[in-house]
Amino acid sequence: MLSGSELWLLRLMAGRGLALSNADTVLILIEDRDELRVAATAGEATARLRITPVEGTALGALYREGRPLALDRPRGEEAAWLYELGLEARSAHVEPLSMEGYGGGLVIALRSDGSFRREDHESLAAFASSVGERLVAERSVEIERLRYGMEARERERTRWAREIHDESIQGIGALRLALASARDAGDPQRLATAVDEALEGLGHEIDGLRHLITELRPAALDDLGLAAALQALARRAQAIEGLDVTTEIELAEQEADGGGDGAGQRRLDAELESTVYRIVQEALTNVSRHAEATRAVVRVTEENGTIRASVTDDGKGMPDASALGPRGDGLEGGFGMGGMRERAELVGGELEFLPAPERGTTVRLTVPLSGRPAPRAAH
Repeated sequence: MLSGSELWLLRLMAGRGLALSNADTVLILIEDRDELRVAATAGEATARLRITPVEGTALGALYREGRPLALDRPRGEEAAWLYELGLEARSAHVEPLSMEGYGGGLVIALRSDGSFRREDHESLAAFASSVGERLVAERSVEIERLRYGMEARERERTRWAREIHDESIQGIGALRLALASARDAGDPQRLATAVDEALEGLGHEIDGLRHLITELRPAALDDLGLAAALQALARRAQAIEGLDVTTEIELAEQEADGGGDGAGQRRLDAELESTVYRIVQEALTNVSRHAEATRAVVRVTEENGTIRASVTDDGKGMPDASALGPRGDGLEGGFGMGGMRERAELVGGELEFLPAPERGTTVRLTVPLSGRPAPRAAH
């Protein structure tokens, strides 16, 4: 399965192939689990069929041959693979896509009128080679990104364990010792005082655990949905950090069933909701800790099958390149940019860090709903 960044790269490369080859249409197909998938298209025509089995199809046979093919006025059997894709062409050029260690694919260039020139064929051969090289390089980066993400999650789990041990367990242990000492002393007044202090201390520990649970997954996400959880997050940032946070949230609504009052915000996939929430939360944390900002605006919209979320502040702007960590998108001190980007890519999204229009920084998340995991199961 291709990642969001790999799909973006292939779409970009398809556009370049169109410009290089004098073609009307360029398609890039990738083999995945015995299927050929149209990963990127540029130009006039669109394949009717996006996924074709390798076994038992003309397109699969063409892929397995693994050699370039140039056709002028294809018809009959030689055009069968075109018909499978729902395409027609006056001229066609096919180049095998070789990706060392990662399977393969096809680059298909089509012309609706006229023929490809010799230099076009040469350009397409060089183009296919560059696509394979770029995709292998991108996948190497992706592996490194996933490794970084696993390390980040392990650091996060270690932090939760340390907080629970250092704060909650030690605090409750101290209360236990104080109560045991007062009980053993045999002084009713001392015991009563110890009980009062223990009750107050338990209240603090409960508040601390609630805060920790909210950081792990806020109950508002499950109970009320993404919009309400983000609004609560903004209020908490205002109360704790003193940051002026404005929310602008427009999500699609669901219709009521049977005339009841069930209308309201349509629930998104649980992982997608959690990803949007976590990225907004981390962005607000960065604003309050590092940006020297007074205001932040959280915008979340759903339109044309895409969720767009952004956090814009009025702070000092993007960090200097010299402050960036080894991956180039995070600070050693914990800006969390790499972890945020990794979260986005795990749900097929894209994360950008941009200068705000006047001053400050904008963190912008774009997630296609079609790229998310399976829908939330009904309860």
